[in-house]
Amino acid sequence: MRIAVLLVLALAACPAPRALAQNSRKMDEVQLDFDPAKPEPIVGWWSNGRELLHLAPNGAYRMWVSQDRFKYPLEVGAWRRENYAFFDLEPYRAKPGTRVRVNMQKDAGTTELVRDGLADFRWSAAPPHIVADDMLGAWVAPTEQLLVFENGRYEWRRTGPASGITEHSGAWNTENDVLVLAPDSPAIDNQRLRLVKEPGGAFALETANGRLMHPPEAPRPEPSAAPGLRAPGTGSGAAPMAPVVPPAATPEASTPPAPAKPAKDG
Repeated sequence: MRIAVLLVLALAACPAPRALAQNSRKMDEVQLDFDPAKPEPIVGWWSNGRELLHLAPNGAYRMWVSQDRFKYPLEVGAWRRENYAFFDLEPYRAKPGTRVRVNMQKDAGTTELVRDGLADFRWSAAPPHIVADDMLGAWVAPTEQLLVFENGRYEWRRTGPASGITEHSGAWNTENDVLVLAPDSPAIDNQRLRLVKEPGGAFALETANGRLMHPPEAPRPEPSAAPGLRAPGTGSGAAPMAPVVPPAATPEASTPPAPAKPAKDG
């Protein structure tokens, strides 16, 4: 009786290793979207055509409800990566401890971020180009100069003779193709400048007094000596200096001195 029971148990246990081997082969055939040993980088810009998400290297994130990264963000917070397949967002303006799960998936070989309620995000090396990008930089006119910085600030000053305000600074914003300058001083009204494209492709800012253009780039000087050497007549600046001409000799300096008189004896 004991032998029969042992035989039955042995026969019942035989299919188990065979089933484990079959399951192991099936697991080997499964292709993972991501390699757990090599997590894909997620830092950078992600867009779904409507929302824009930026994951910073320091663990902070911002999300906008448009593609305009200069607008006020919809969400600001911290991101924390849990494993190779998903990470969490922790919005600062939400209830403490709130986490939003973002999963990663592949679509035709392209990595996408999946967040509930939103279209899938795709990574890009740079943020999407918008109209505000064409408004950044230096703008000049015959009597004024405007600097538009990427941090949302601007500086304006008058460069020609005129009466009234000579300089002001503040914050800037955009309304479609219009650049709005909001001075820090409440005594100065907001200014609106329209961005237009010239026939040649250059951009200009239209104001009530005329147009501001990007300043032309200064031409690079041609090298006049071997590297590490400076040719005679050139200074340390970019442009060569005019050669120095020695002053002409004056008549007094060109007349030879008279011979000394001999001294008289006691």
